[in-house]
Amino acid sequence: LATDPEALAVLAGDLEALDAATVRGRCDAVLTEWPDAPAVALARVQARGLLRVAARDLLGMADTPAATGELSALADGVLSAALETSAAGTGGARVAVVAMGKLGGRELNYVSDVDVLFVHDGDLGAATRTARRFLSLLAEPTPEGRAYEVDANLRPEGRDGPLSRTLDAYDAYYQRWARPWEFQALLKARPVAGDRALGDAFLALAEPYVWPDRLDPAAVDEIQRMKGVVEGSRQVRRDGPRQLKLAPGGLRDIEFAVQLLQLVHGRHDRSLRSANTLAALTALAGGGYVDDGDANLFADAYIFLRTVEHRLQLRRLVRTHTVPRADRDRHRLARATGFRDIPAATALQQFDREYARVQAAVRRLHEQLFYRPLLSRFAQLGADDQLHDRGDGTLAGDAAADRLAALGFADPVHALSHLHALAGGVSRRAQLFRTLLPALLPTLAASADPDGGLAALRSLAERLAGAPVFLRTLRDNPPVGELLAQVLGRSRRVGEWLERQPDAVGALADLPALARPLTVADYRRQADGLVRRGGGEPAAADGLRRLRRREAARTAVRDLTGRADLAGVMAELTGLAQACLSAAAAVVVPDGVRLAVIGLGTLGAAELGYSSDLDVLLVFEPAEARTEALDAVERLLRLLSGVTPEGQAFRVDVNLRPEGKDGPLARTLESSLAYYERWGEPWELQALTQARPVAGDAALGDAFVEEVSGLVYADPPPATRLQAVRRMKARVERERAGEGARRPGRPRVTRGPTAAVRTDVKLGTGGMSDVEWTVQLLQLAGGGADPGLRGPGTLRAVEACGQVGLLDAREAQWLRDGWTLLGRVRNALYLGGARDADRLPAAREDRERLARLLGYPRPGAQAFTEDLERAMRRIRKVHERAFYET
Repeated sequence: LATDPEALAVLAGDLEALDAATVRGRCDAVLTEWPDAPAVALARVQARGLLRVAARDLLGMADTPAATGELSALADGVLSAALETSAAGTGGARVAVVAMGKLGGRELNYVSDVDVLFVHDGDLGAATRTARRFLSLLAEPTPEGRAYEVDANLRPEGRDGPLSRTLDAYDAYYQRWARPWEFQALLKARPVAGDRALGDAFLALAEPYVWPDRLDPAAVDEIQRMKGVVEGSRQVRRDGPRQLKLAPGGLRDIEFAVQLLQLVHGRHDRSLRSANTLAALTALAGGGYVDDGDANLFADAYIFLRTVEHRLQLRRLVRTHTVPRADRDRHRLARATGFRDIPAATALQQFDREYARVQAAVRRLHEQLFYRPLLSRFAQLGADDQLHDRGDGTLAGDAAADRLAALGFADPVHALSHLHALAGGVSRRAQLFRTLLPALLPTLAASADPDGGLAALRSLAERLAGAPVFLRTLRDNPPVGELLAQVLGRSRRVGEWLERQPDAVGALADLPALARPLTVADYRRQADGLVRRGGGEPAAADGLRRLRRREAARTAVRDLTGRADLAGVMAELTGLAQACLSAAAAVVVPDGVRLAVIGLGTLGAAELGYSSDLDVLLVFEPAEARTEALDAVERLLRLLSGVTPEGQAFRVDVNLRPEGKDGPLARTLESSLAYYERWGEPWELQALTQARPVAGDAALGDAFVEEVSGLVYADPPPATRLQAVRRMKARVERERAGEGARRPGRPRVTRGPTAAVRTDVKLGTGGMSDVEWTVQLLQLAGGGADPGLRGPGTLRAVEACGQVGLLDAREAQWLRDGWTLLGRVRNALYLGGARDADRLPAAREDRERLARLLGYPRPGAQAFTEDLERAMRRIRKVHERAFYET
């Protein structure tokens, strides 16, 4: 207004919305008035048009989508006039200007480059002269400013390529050299100036490249990789979340996710082929490719972020995408965006909260849609009838395998056969799964093992086809289906458990109850109820096996769905084991015999994993009942460890008893204490640091632990005992090193992406045993003088050692964090179906599956391996200091 007072007339007018034809008419009029100053004429039309749009925007006459559309119409009209002016006198070529980027999508900012391609028919020299004049004319500085900065660098070969190409030249390039991101960019292509027939011919040429019959999975990978490059850009590193365009949760998160979904599904659904982000979102939601709520979230966030961007740019008419750091500037921005001070919060506080909320919500949804690319309803992927029955018992939809590949299934043909088995035909089960699968497939696709999960779902459905509770639960409780898909895609083991236990699926229907951890008392009530029903030891054995399988599956479901952390998992598995031991003891121990079950190892420490054995000692009284007591112990072991048609409840290990395999299965309290006092080896006393009564006669168990504690924790401890423990650890490591070198069938370590050194997370260097040996030695060394160091539990001992200074704060943190990570890895290996739950897989694809099971975003194998190796190095460093220098 200061440089062009006559522009006040714009504000005095009717302020109707701009369209390209009106703008072109004004350009023609001003160019006629100023034939010798076309750059000035076009800059004036652009400036007055921008004033008009800004007035409508700021006065609430046009919302943000309308404003971006009008800014784009303004550019369309100006560019059209500019090309006609530039082409005058060049001769010899028809030229079309194809808009890309924001202008192509009718989403232009107030201050933005205009991305274009040039296509011509005729003389290259003439076309190049026209294109150069066009670029120069629009960018020429004038008293009115510049019309537009036009960027032609999205053309083939970028700055190094010819400014304009013929259709044949574009075709040859796209056939042979183009990268996936170039086809992604063509989503926004729209002819805006010059020869319209030529522009339309360019779009027709580009169509099969943007929307091929088969989408190479590598193209999706590259687009995802490109997004990672954007997030690592200098602007994001410098500005962090203030970068509203490129930072995680910003505009690019929305645009990339929408465009990837278009590329995947638009090949078979033309309604998705829109250059406009909001229009594409509407189409994606309308076709069922994204949930309506998700589409609304993205749309609202997009409008909010674009509004903030517009207010930033309007302040000084400079191109910026960065929210200011200073509170004063941000407060001004908040008010410009529509926030006002209220008693509960200032405009700035409200803006900051909303901005952070929007970014977090966008990021969550972006990761769901972009990195696990499809959607909430498989039935509406591609052709509408993909999971609809043709009437002859088969499923329609020839593009289903492509859809499955896009979802992330490694073997889409095999996956499709599972879908046919589940949903093909006219059975009640098939009808149910045709309804369920749209919700289940995206969940499976987002899991650690989509192919294995779908196979497990098919196996479960076929195995339980005759169990009414299974289909009834899925029909009446759709969230249970989602839960099953989430779990089966992560754990083969849980699928196997559920196949043998239909009622376990029914138990999952109570989702609020699933959120609650069970205690040992809860398990005791269930176990005691089983044995009270009678039927003797065989019935008790089968009942306890079913209980263990059902409740271990429940814990695994809680674990795999984030309802339980490692501490919770260990507590539940330990409580379940104790309850089964107690119930079994109640069945086999006769009157007149007192039998105490003492837990050692992970059972005594209350740190059981899914694959843990139950290490126990057994103490009985009175001595006169020796025969009855030993018979009861044998029956107890058989009841829990024997294999029946229901499988095995637990592997109960009694080899840590006095004299090991050569000693009696149980001793009296006096005999046990006499053995440890006279013959106990240092390693046996070390094992007793984890002793805890877990079942049977509680008073006898407490007496054993109290009496043996005086032998374990001497003050001061004999130096020879600590030295013997160190020698034992060194010998174990030497033996394991030799065993590893000689192990038959041990994979040869090679270089390459599918080979890695297998690491033993339990007994390897820096493994869980390094933590356990370290804290147990510190307990032996200091527990005599400080009772606070005594007692079972690795993590509890780490805390105790840290509190008294045997470990410094950093060492305690390293041991705690490392042991926890290794424990999670060990459990994940078991649930994932590994034969050896202590060893990391060598193949990279198996590492990737494990990483995803542990919650790493794809690709996560490298990050997981680095985290694990760092944790194990730290554990080893603490071990070597604390274990050998104490």
